[in-house]
Amino acid sequence: MDIRGILGNQPYYTSRQAQRGFGGSIECKSVYEADPSAVIRKEEDGIAAKSHYTEDEALWNQYMKQYRDSLKIVDGKLVVNGDPRNVLLGKVSQEELEQYRLKLEQEGIGDDIDWRGVESDFKKMDINFDNAGYLNTKIDYIASRYAVLKDRIEENYSGDEKERQLSGLNEIMDGAKKTILDSYVDSVGNFYEEYGHSGTKTELAESLSKGIDQRISQYEDHLQKSESYAALADTTKWLQQDDGYMAARLREDMEACGSTSARIEETDYTLQDLEAAGVYAAECKERLDNRGVFWSDNEQRMGLDLAVQGMKTDYLTRQGNLSGNMQHLLRDTFQDYKDKYVDLLEQMLGEKAAQFHTPMKTGVDREEIAAVYEYVMNQYRQSGDILDAFTKGARHAQSAFESTFSDKAGNPGSYSAKYEWDNFFDQSQYTGVAKDDTMYEKYKKSIDRFIQNLESDGNKKIHMLFNGSGDYELNLFA
Repeated sequence: MDIRGILGNQPYYTSRQAQRGFGGSIECKSVYEADPSAVIRKEEDGIAAKSHYTEDEALWNQYMKQYRDSLKIVDGKLVVNGDPRNVLLGKVSQEELEQYRLKLEQEGIGDDIDWRGVESDFKKMDINFDNAGYLNTKIDYIASRYAVLKDRIEENYSGDEKERQLSGLNEIMDGAKKTILDSYVDSVGNFYEEYGHSGTKTELAESLSKGIDQRISQYEDHLQKSESYAALADTTKWLQQDDGYMAARLREDMEACGSTSARIEETDYTLQDLEAAGVYAAECKERLDNRGVFWSDNEQRMGLDLAVQGMKTDYLTRQGNLSGNMQHLLRDTFQDYKDKYVDLLEQMLGEKAAQFHTPMKTGVDREEIAAVYEYVMNQYRQSGDILDAFTKGARHAQSAFESTFSDKAGNPGSYSAKYEWDNFFDQSQYTGVAKDDTMYEKYKKSIDRFIQNLESDGNKKIHMLFNGSGDYELNLFA
């Protein structure tokens, strides 16, 4: 967010001062220096989930709070009612913001919880195929905000008023949790049920529900025990009163102390499992929904492409910090996915052939697909090296095609397949001019990025890159 203008979605409105009592203590490294370059990640669903949320961002949100009755975001666009001064044009000067900061430092932002702001921030928690990779981000966001707000209520209210405030907080939290659960089950859960895993939807829902509850408990416990988080009591009062700011600091403190484990006790799947399952389902579904549009109908290419996806699936189960249950689920799902992949391609070929009077390819040789697939997978099983197995498999697939081409020359699709293989490793052999990345290079980059993704720290998101073979026009590698 640029504090000089309006960018992203509706601001986040926050309140109140955190005061605490402590149990045991946790010593952590300092994580509280404001990072001027830090930004709130704005997802399409409007949730500024796991973010640094710096002091400058908190200042801007508080400034904009004055005008929230005049501003709202509809379909990603700013809608204005009334005339809230030059702020609408992004012309708020740094001097004016500094004056507002001084006002906040002198007066604070008040002790009453901004329930309207909390309700706004806890909306749009849906998890679907478009944002499945942010499941834990959203859970961390609502869990940390809940922990800060609950602590604030318990320290500053008593009797019936305390119960009323807690009841309101729990009602908002229950609504956000229900939204996450229902949307996840209706999308991700249904996907696995459709692939023959009866009962998985219920198991995923139960694990997710327990996981959210345990994540809340982790934040509540850490808030009470962390000395580094407690030290924020010495910070500026208005920032202490901004529960969104304090929740962001709590998330950072949890991460700095290594307390962000996503494991769930006594459940079928961990939170890490559930996020990985969502990403995996989303990428499988995207590939199948685009059936045939960009796929090659050359059997050797299909076998190679499926083998790359199979190797990535296996590598994820081994290196993705997943439970045994999730490893089995993904491996079994891929076998069904592989068959569906070929079925849908043949369906597409048949539909396309019906539109033309000239002979066209209507089916594929599944044995040829399987031969290349098994060759590549065997190379991978021997070495454990995806890129090496892919390179050897691509050479083998090209050779297998060339050895049978003379028998198929003239058949529908044979010449287009030959052109694909002639250009697979080197696009310049006909023209003498190097073009964009070859198909081999696109596959290689998708494999490299996938592996780096899993081997990096836990803040990285999983990207299977099933569409990273170059079949799709995507700029994935910048």
